[in-house]
Amino acid sequence: MSSGPEGDEEGQRGLEPAGERKATRREERLQEEVEALKGRLRELETRIDAMSGGRKADDGRIRTFVAGFDEALEGGIPKGHVVVLGGPSGTMKTSLGLNLVHRNRLDGVRGLYVSLEEGRASLLRTMARLGMEPKDDFIVDIARLRTEHEAADETRGWLKILEEYLERKRDKEPFGLVVIDSLNSLYALAKLSDPRTDLFHFFTFLRGLGVTAVLIAETPDASSSFPNHEDYLADGAILLRYGNDADGRVSVEIRCLKMRHTNHGRDWFRLDHADGAFVARAPGPSTRP
Repeated sequence: MSSGPEGDEEGQRGLEPAGERKATRREERLQEEVEALKGRLRELETRIDAMSGGRKADDGRIRTFVAGFDEALEGGIPKGHVVVLGGPSGTMKTSLGLNLVHRNRLDGVRGLYVSLEEGRASLLRTMARLGMEPKDDFIVDIARLRTEHEAADETRGWLKILEEYLERKRDKEPFGLVVIDSLNSLYALAKLSDPRTDLFHFFTFLRGLGVTAVLIAETPDASSSFPNHEDYLADGAILLRYGNDADGRVSVEIRCLKMRHTNHGRDWFRLDHADGAFVARAPGPSTRP
């Protein structure tokens, strides 16, 4: 039997007239439908913006779809670049990666999201919470490949499997953008003896595919460096970190550390997500030393 405040609330709900309970359920369903319609409206706005030529990104760039940040990148990431996206746990790296692929697909750029650890169902829940229509046709769950290739435990074996998969996918269904989540999981799977050299060859392979690649990496908190100096090998590096406003509130901040062929801003921006979209704003007063 329920007891305490929660039990009292359940008992009170049980005493509500049937008509009120039905009205409450109707309101909840209507609210869900309204949120779904808002998501579809945002997607339609993105399509209309692309068709009307209203987008500010250069045709030779891939938009991040973070308002305020694309402007700091001269319109986005140059096509064909290999970019690392790093930050500590919880700084919305996966959310940004999903948003990148999803929004660019609506903008006419076919993309893939390759997950080496997190399952498809979990990623779909993340998409729904971000206001995206939870479609999974661009999500590649490597867990399936892991079960099919359990014996692939030699050095660089998993890198080879991933390379062959991407080549087959490109030949069958050409794509222009791929997000790989994450480098840390790839290191653990491939058991690289010389990560820097192996990563150099992998980045060279990605450039040879002729696609724009974004590789997510978990980095230590309050650190601007990547564990295996991935930022030196990549064409671009975007960092995420935690910040503290003057009133003590914790925020997430984003910065472009490096982007070849781009006169980019180097300042930190506060990263927010509201009304189904990401936005980068100049941070307020900080408690950072």
